[in-house]
Amino acid sequence: MKDYSFPIGQDIAFKFGCGRFRMEEHLLERCAEEVLRFGRKPLFVCNDTTYEIGYEKVAGSLRAEGVEPKVLKYNGFCCREVALGHARAGAIDGIDLVIGCGGGVVIDFSKCLADIAGVPLVTMPTSSATCCAFTPIAPCYTPEGRYISTSFFRREVAAALLDLTILAKQPARLLVAGACDAMAKKVEMEFWNTLPGAVDNPVAAGIASLVADYIYADLDQKLDAAVEDLRTGEPTQTLRDVVFSSIVGAGVVSGISGGARQTALAHWVYFFLRERYTAKAVKYTHGELVAIGLVLQLAYYGRIDDARAFAARLRGWGLAASMGDLGIPFGDGDVAAFMEYMCRTDEMKAAGESAVPRLREALKAIEQ
Repeated sequence: MKDYSFPIGQDIAFKFGCGRFRMEEHLLERCAEEVLRFGRKPLFVCNDTTYEIGYEKVAGSLRAEGVEPKVLKYNGFCCREVALGHARAGAIDGIDLVIGCGGGVVIDFSKCLADIAGVPLVTMPTSSATCCAFTPIAPCYTPEGRYISTSFFRREVAAALLDLTILAKQPARLLVAGACDAMAKKVEMEFWNTLPGAVDNPVAAGIASLVADYIYADLDQKLDAAVEDLRTGEPTQTLRDVVFSSIVGAGVVSGISGGARQTALAHWVYFFLRERYTAKAVKYTHGELVAIGLVLQLAYYGRIDDARAFAARLRGWGLAASMGDLGIPFGDGDVAAFMEYMCRTDEMKAAGESAVPRLREALKAIEQ
C-alpha cells in the first residue's frame, strides 16, 4: 500500500481561475466531452444528497463513452487527515482525475484528494453557496468541524461545470450565502487598501477591487429578485447573473489577489465561530457566517445604517445576522475571546492599536 502524504507547503503561483468554465442547462447529462479532456479513470466524490442529484447524470454521460466512474461518498468536513485516510485505504488508487459534485464541503474535500493524488479536478457545484468550485484553495478542519487552516493547492481547478437546471433548484439560503460571501470581498478589500504598504501588488489589488466593486453592486441590485426566481425553478437571466457573480466573479477576485488581501474581518468572524463555537457553527454554511461578518465589517467603517439595513435583509432572507440569531449568548467572556482572537490576526495587527476600540464598538452590531 502506498504511503500517501499531504504535500508540504503552499504553491504561491498566481492562479486566475479554473482552466475551463461552462454554465448551461442540463450540463451534467453531457459532461463527458469536458471530463474526458483530463482523464478516463475518474473518482466521483459526493455526499448522500449530491449522489442522488448528480451521479446518474454524470455516470450516464461517461458510460456512453466507455468510462465507468469510481465513487466515494463523503458526508464529513474538509479534513486533510481524513482525506489521507481515504487515500491510504485505496480510494485514489488507479485514478487519473477527481470529480467533485456537491457544495463547498464536498468540493473542498475533493481538492484535497486531487492534490494528494496529483491529478486534475473537475468541479460540479450543486449550489452557489461559495466560490469554491472556481478557486484552488480550501479551508480545512478537524473531523469534528473545527477550523484549522486554509490550504492553497498546486493546481488550479481544471474545469468548473455549472448545471443551471440543478442550480435553479437550490435552497434560497444557499444562493444568498454565496452572494454574501462574494459581496464581502469588496468591503474586506477596502480594509486592506486603506492601510499604507499593506498591498504588495497594487496593480493586482486595483484590478481585483474593480471586479469586487462591480460584483457587490450587481448582487446588491439583483439578489432579492433572484431569490424570488428560485420559486419557479427556472434559470432566469437574473438568477444566472447572481450565480455567475457568486462563483466566477468572487473566484476571479480571489485568483487575482493571489488568495490574500481579499479577506478581512468578515471572514475572520467565520473562522472564529468555527474554532470557538464549532458545534453551533457547523450547522451554517461558510457564506451564512461570513454574512454576519459583513455586518460587522460595515459597522467597523462607521456605516451603521448600512449595517442595520443589511442585517434586516439577511433576516428577511431567513439568514442569521448576529450572534444572538445563531443562539450564542455573547457575554463578557465571549467578547473578550473575540477581541483577543481578532487582535492576533494580520489584519488587525496591520491596522494598529487605534483600530481596537473601533472594532469593539463595531462588534455591538452583531452581538444580539
